[in-house]
Amino acid sequence: MTEKNAKIINNFMNYMKTADTEIFIRGMLYCFCAPTIKGIKASSLINFRRRKGENIRELWRSHADEWLEPFGLEWIFLDEHSGSDNALVLIYRRELLAKALGCDKACCILKSHGYPLHDVDACLECLKRKFSHSFPHEIGLFLDYPPDDVKGFMEDRGAKNLACSGYWKVYGNPDEARRIFSEYRKAECEAALLIMAERSAKINSGGQS
Repeated sequence: MTEKNAKIINNFMNYMKTADTEIFIRGMLYCFCAPTIKGIKASSLINFRRRKGENIRELWRSHADEWLEPFGLEWIFLDEHSGSDNALVLIYRRELLAKALGCDKACCILKSHGYPLHDVDACLECLKRKFSHSFPHEIGLFLDYPPDDVKGFMEDRGAKNLACSGYWKVYGNPDEARRIFSEYRKAECEAALLIMAERSAKINSGGQS
């Protein structure tokens, strides 16, 4: 991440600290799900958490479909039975997720870890079950990471075989990975700047903070 982009994201996170719960959730959604909203990433994983006692989970459950439907996105809780007010949510674009999970290399990894093949909903349910007792590293496939890099991470090849890292650890094509990292960060930074500008305008006009 460039210094400029890091500053934008840091400013955004500080800005969201003072927002009410709904604005915080929507801000996090529109910023860190921006690559998925724009259709350049199959899914985004967001851990909605902030102050103790905020019932983020119920607010998300009540409004998520309304917020996501205009973008053609769907979602699932990955921590369905955590008992926490926080929420770990996978937000996905179905057709891109089906493509990411359906390639031969991804299918090979999924099959070896007990996933059904060529059924997005069944794969998501299997992923959710695994989250109840562990952190399944094959989630990288669901997040649209290259299968070769997911396999490399799962095999724990170590730093000496690492080409670079960003949104994921890269063992394959670093140039292509850096290009994708740049696209993802650009989408997030553009969204962060827009959210902050819109919120500042509302505050200055006497609207909701």
